[in-house]
Amino acid sequence: MFQLFLGPVRRAARACLAIELRRAGCRRLRWRGAVVVVAAGLLAACGGGGGGSGGGTSGAATAGSATPSGGSTVTPPPPASITTPATPAPVIAAARALPVAPVWAVYYGDASGLTLSQVASTFKLIVIDADPGTGTPAFSATQIAALKANGAKVLSYLNLGACEKSRTYWSTVPSGFVSCGANTAAQLGKYSGFPEYWMNPANADYQNLIVNYVAPRLAATGVDGFMLDNFEIVGHGTNTSAGPCDATCAQGGLDLVKQLRDRFPNLALVPNAAPVQTIGGSSGGVAFPWLIDGVLTEQVYLPSVSTSLVQQLQSWQSTEKNLGRSGFFVGSLDYASSCTATSSAQTAWTAARQAGFSPSISTESLDSICWWSFLTSGS
Repeated sequence: MFQLFLGPVRRAARACLAIELRRAGCRRLRWRGAVVVVAAGLLAACGGGGGGSGGGTSGAATAGSATPSGGSTVTPPPPASITTPATPAPVIAAARALPVAPVWAVYYGDASGLTLSQVASTFKLIVIDADPGTGTPAFSATQIAALKANGAKVLSYLNLGACEKSRTYWSTVPSGFVSCGANTAAQLGKYSGFPEYWMNPANADYQNLIVNYVAPRLAATGVDGFMLDNFEIVGHGTNTSAGPCDATCAQGGLDLVKQLRDRFPNLALVPNAAPVQTIGGSSGGVAFPWLIDGVLTEQVYLPSVSTSLVQQLQSWQSTEKNLGRSGFFVGSLDYASSCTATSSAQTAWTAARQAGFSPSISTESLDSICWWSFLTSGS
C-alpha cells in the first residue's frame, strides 16, 4: 500500500454530467486537482527520490522548450526515479494495443454534431462518452463502428473516482448492485460545485457496480476501452475535505483497475492524471504499469508550460519503455481559447511532439472538434 499527496492545480476534466444535460448544452468541464509535487519521504516510501515525478530516466524523451502563453522558455529537467515492482511480465492481449503517436481527439457531444467519416479518416484515437443512459446514447453502436472504420481505437469516458448524480446508476441499478446514491459508505464527500460525490474505490459494492454493471454497459457499445477519469483520487491523501483517500482507499483504486483488467482483458485502460507513485504500486501480484495501456494529462502546455506535468508524462513514458512497451500511449490534452487560436495551439502541439507525447488541442467545452491545419502531422 502507499500514501500519496497531491498539490492543487487547475485541471479541466470530464464528460458532461449526463446524456440529457449534454443535449441541453451543459458545461462539460471542471477544475480538478492534479499531481504536482510529492513530499520526498512519500517518494522514498514508493521506491524513488524527490522531484515530484517517477519512472526511470533511461530512454526518457527530453521535453522540448516552448512558450505557449508567451512567457519565458521552459525546458523541464529529467524526471526522478521510482522503482517498478519486480513482478513477472503478464501476457498482454494484442487487442489492447493503442496506435503509436496517434492524432487523437476528445469529444463529449452527440454523434449528430460530427461528420463521422471525416473524424474516422483524421483521428487514430477518439475518446467519447458511450454511456447508454436511459436508452438515448450520444453514440449508437453503429456510429461507434463508423468511427473505427479506418482503424481508429475508440475509448469511452468512465468516471472511476467519483459518481455523478445525473447518471442513471446514481439511483437505479439492477438487483445485486448498490447504486452510488444508496452507497453512502463509499461516498467521500461532495464534489465541490457539481452534483456528484467522490467515491471510495476500495468499497466492495462500488467496485462491483463499476466492474460488473457500468463498464459492461460501455463495453457492449463496441468501444475499445475506457478512459478512467478521477483516477487522481488515489493520490488525494487524508489531508483534504475533497475526497480524502487513505492508504487502503489508494490501494483500492489500483485493485479496481486490476478488476477491470481481469474482466476486460482485451480492452485498453487509460487513466487520466495517473499519479507517478502508482508506477511503484501493484495489485494481485501485477505491477500497476502492466495493467494500463496509456496515460493522459490535461493542461500540460496551455495556458502555459507545466514543468511538473511534463515530468509526470516523462516518468510514465520512460517506465513503459524500460518495460519494453513501445506502443504505450502518452497523451497531452490542452485547451486553446478558441478553435481559431492557431498560433498557441501550434506551439503547444509542437512542444508535445518534441517531448515524444501525443498531443490533442481542443477547447474547454469538448463539445466540438477543432480542425487545425496541423492535424495531419504525426498521424
